[in-house]
Amino acid sequence: MNREEKRNYLLERGWWSHYHEDCWFESSKDDLYVEKGTGDIKGFKPMGEGVKLEDAFKILTKNKK
Repeated sequence: MNREEKRNYLLERGWWSHYHEDCWFESSKDDLYVEKGTGDIKGFKPMGEGVKLEDAFKILTKNKK
């Protein structure tokens, strides 16, 4: 798979990148919420907890087997 196909594979299976294209998170482990009054989304994980696209793809494909 090329990079774009891996990116789409991750997005379709509940992963996301928030800070930049090579900082991925598994959405099922998020604690996101909308702050009342402002409507801001809170609870994003710190950038240091993100993994590179290749690593996220490996984690996902390993867990699916």
